[in-house]
Amino acid sequence: MNEKITLYPSNWLYNAGVIGFLRVLEYKKDKDFKIDECISLDKSAIRKSYDGIFDYHENVLKEKFAIWGKNKRYPNYIQTGQKDFFKNYYIPALQNVGKNKDKKCSWCEGYFIPQDKLAGLEKTFEGDFSKFMKQREKFQGIHFAGLGAAITEIPNSFWNLNSSIPICHLCSYFVIFNHLAFIKISEKEKEEIFINAPDFKLIWDLNKFAEEVLQKSKEYEIRKILGSSLLQWAIKRRALLGAWTMMNIEVIVKRRVKKDNKFEDIIDYFDLPQDITKILLDYEIADLIKRIDEEKIFDLILAGKFSELEKANYFVLKTILKLKDKKEISENDPITKYFTITKYNDLDYLKNYLKKVSGILPELYVKILEKIRR
Repeated sequence: MNEKITLYPSNWLYNAGVIGFLRVLEYKKDKDFKIDECISLDKSAIRKSYDGIFDYHENVLKEKFAIWGKNKRYPNYIQTGQKDFFKNYYIPALQNVGKNKDKKCSWCEGYFIPQDKLAGLEKTFEGDFSKFMKQREKFQGIHFAGLGAAITEIPNSFWNLNSSIPICHLCSYFVIFNHLAFIKISEKEKEEIFINAPDFKLIWDLNKFAEEVLQKSKEYEIRKILGSSLLQWAIKRRALLGAWTMMNIEVIVKRRVKKDNKFEDIIDYFDLPQDITKILLDYEIADLIKRIDEEKIFDLILAGKFSELEKANYFVLKTILKLKDKKEISENDPITKYFTITKYNDLDYLKNYLKKVSGILPELYVKILEKIRR
């Protein structure tokens, strides 16, 4: 029996489930997986992940986690009386999943518990085993109840995802990890994000970089979080991405709202214009932006206001002359539109910094124009 499983990117909910699953394995210091464009996984990781998801919630998130009964995340995923069966019999059987030529999964290649293992499970199950297993083979409310109408009523709200498609036993399991892939960006607004892409290594990296960005400031808007993550990826990975991959980088935004005296997860989508994505993923451009190290300049690029870079450089040169003449830079000086001057107490340091920037901005502007005209 093949002890390895290969996972390929699919819709965002599946991808988030896989990334959440890997977060638990990472927390448990499990090395039985390899992240690349796809993921290679030891089947033994399934059991470790189930034990680990409860530890992760208790020790990292500081909350209790359940998938049985009326829990807050996956209500009635299993019934309370099925808790021991699921842990002691179903999860070990899930480690034996394989492809089944008679069954299909709409999300992945299809990994099902073999028939002989199902026969053994049925002997240990109390109740309607057929009903229990059918719930593991069709996407329905137990997998993501918080979305409510967002799944069943909005056309094309996922990549080939709706309320009645067939899924496999492994995908049904991955779903209970999807919330762990989301990054909290606003406690007040109950807002979380997950950066999705058609490449697992890219997904893993971008979400890690997004967490690093949010450690600097929780006030960043989604555009800036995604832009900063792309910038970090370009600088650290120095790899080229295909046009199709760049076009399919998106942010899944989950907001928890109260509706009819109950909470629902509302899903929105955000992406950057293709030109902006191309620019930020170019290593040479990303490196120049990093060397300038000025959020106002970065904001201009995110907004697509590239011609403003020429104006910025004009005022940089004027400011250098003022500093040479020992003139003060007022709070209303035009340079303050492009640079946060107040953070520099040493005027000689500021002058040297602006001299450096005056050599970078023209190069940055030219490279951006070259990139978007290709």
